[in-house]
Amino acid sequence: MIPKPRPDTIPHLVLANAKRFRDEPALLRRVGGAPKGAAWEMTTWGEYGAAVRRTAQAFIASGIETGDRVAILSYNTPEWVIFNVAAMAIGAVPVGIYFMSSREEVADMMERSQARIVLCQTEAHIQLIDTDAHGAVELVIGIDEAPEGSISWSEFLERSNDVDAEVIDDRLAAIRPDDPATLIFTAVGRGEAVGVVLSHDNLIFASHSSVELFDVTKHDSALSYLPLSHVAEQIFTILAPAHVGYPVAFAQSLGRVRVDLLDIQPSIFFGVPLVWTGFERALRKQIDGLEGAKARIARWAMRTSRGNIAARNAGRRRSLYQKASMALARRTFTNRAKQAMGFANIRLAFSGAATVNPTTLEYFSGINIPIREVYGLSEATGPSSVTREGATRFGTVGLPMPGVDITLADDGEILIKARSVFLGYLDDEDATRNALRDDWLHTGDLGSIGDDGLLSITGRKKEIIITSGGKNVDPGPIEDWLKQDPAILDAVVVGDGYDYLGVLASVAEGFAGDIEAARSHVESVVTDVNQRLSRAFHIRRVGLLSRPLSIENGERTDSGEIHRSTVVEHFAAEIETLYR
Repeated sequence: MIPKPRPDTIPHLVLANAKRFRDEPALLRRVGGAPKGAAWEMTTWGEYGAAVRRTAQAFIASGIETGDRVAILSYNTPEWVIFNVAAMAIGAVPVGIYFMSSREEVADMMERSQARIVLCQTEAHIQLIDTDAHGAVELVIGIDEAPEGSISWSEFLERSNDVDAEVIDDRLAAIRPDDPATLIFTAVGRGEAVGVVLSHDNLIFASHSSVELFDVTKHDSALSYLPLSHVAEQIFTILAPAHVGYPVAFAQSLGRVRVDLLDIQPSIFFGVPLVWTGFERALRKQIDGLEGAKARIARWAMRTSRGNIAARNAGRRRSLYQKASMALARRTFTNRAKQAMGFANIRLAFSGAATVNPTTLEYFSGINIPIREVYGLSEATGPSSVTREGATRFGTVGLPMPGVDITLADDGEILIKARSVFLGYLDDEDATRNALRDDWLHTGDLGSIGDDGLLSITGRKKEIIITSGGKNVDPGPIEDWLKQDPAILDAVVVGDGYDYLGVLASVAEGFAGDIEAARSHVESVVTDVNQRLSRAFHIRRVGLLSRPLSIENGERTDSGEIHRSTVVEHFAAEIETLYR
């Protein structure tokens, strides 16, 4: 087991860094217009720590008590991080809400979290907060804009003047490692999203384990762009930097990540499979367009690099000839290719949240980027297993993280035991008891462990679809909404491992064989249902089933529930058509 680090909370570490690294960069935000005229505004660790203290004082001035929840509905910004850490510093519990959530999703999370204050980035975000419907909400804060009914970020901070700084130290001292630290909403296949309650010790252990395993230091750097409402992004943006003091830059938007990468050239980058395949397509286009000597050099360098990465992944010794060849490959091709992508300094590249295609991992090894595949879930505070040098086989998710025990139940379900395992689900004792049994977290994922000890993910017990963008989608509620239309007899949401969701539907006989009319009707119902979902969960393709699902064919259970794996097997051709 990794020794338990002191102090016991992320706020303690951030405030310690404010003294150790006072004038060194902590948070960077792009300002200015076009890329060539833009600059990066720096917040030092000293300024970061001071902002956390001031925000914590403003919380107390606003009446926030230990255990109260405060919400954040914003794209990744320095304010997101400061608000989050400051809330934890006074024993409050921050709740991240995905910044592209629909009105219904925001309302659900606000209602169940009972958040008293919510930080929003834009006026559009503020308009999603119905203060009349949610009695717990007392204050709405705007980062970019503060329309009527809200106050600005600067106005909120002014409240700090009414609170003595010493009060923050008292609140910090009162926090216990097992106190709730943050709340993460995620899908677990039981209907609506559930709230995962993580403790201060969960956050400390998971992030410290990652820092130690990969020798992360203050000389590293990262670009924050994936939603901070997910614990995976919090690891790289908030938690790991708190341990070692490396700087984090905030991307302008998801669509501008490649532009910002060229400026930042981070040493650490975490991407979901959808991101990596997007990079791969762009890279292939550039390399496939090379001609003559440049093309020959690229092909040789990529073969050399793949061999080098394969040896490192397997832990094999490389000869002097192989090392010299790799040095030449770097000078003639791979270093320039990485620089052009924004990865000149890349040291640690990770893929997680969904299974990545091994061919993508193989391709990036050709430009000397070994992508480490991570397996984890919110209930285990992110990473539980990861590939690493000397223990990588494409198609697996590696070995357990230090201090994490992983085993398989009799039916192949992956079980996890570690200090990173969560406290439980918010206000749901039955679900918590089902997930936590005999000190083991029952993940709902199926796996196998090879003779080399490497874990592979083979399927799921839980009714969850995970897109290549890493979104956990519970198909049940979406299917129920679709079937509220009397003309739709069956609706099966698909998209596991794909870039977007689709649906296969069977319709009533009233369409008299008019396929186009039936498809048009289903598409209109899908359009209505999509309004209830965030964009990442929208259904983008519609297919018609040639017949209703049946118990006789094994596509429904005796109780009428869909047997999803059987449906996927029987209608594989129809699903493939949706993604051509």
